[in-house]
Amino acid sequence: MTHSFISNDYNREPYIPASLSEIYDLLGSMILWAPTFDKNGTCPERNVESEFRILTEGFGKVRKKLGEERYAVLTDLAARARALFAENPQDNNGKTDEGRRLLYEIEDVIQSARSRRVAAKLKDEDGEVSGD
Repeated sequence: MTHSFISNDYNREPYIPASLSEIYDLLGSMILWAPTFDKNGTCPERNVESEFRILTEGFGKVRKKLGEERYAVLTDLAARARALFAENPQDNNGKTDEGRRLLYEIEDVIQSARSRRVAAKLKDEDGEVSGD
């Protein structure tokens, strides 16, 4: 009998961040790995399209916490950053730095939403005032 450690029911769908802090964490890795999001060529499933899909779907999961105005700002910033990274896969024309600046702006919007939630003493899913 042969045992295989590879399961046929492997979930190929990426994890979508479900809280403001998880989105913030994702942004840190995106800033680090831009513009291709797979610097070593070891994760071909990680690319500009997949990473920004994960990011924007995360925005959708926390849309109520963000409010419509912040949500619109974030989706616009993400679309602009995605386009800049797509135009500069070799990181040789300055657009990666512009894209990173937009990711930092997204971080600022996320942190602003978290600070607002803490100031208003809004509880997260665990019943704690955490900013999530």
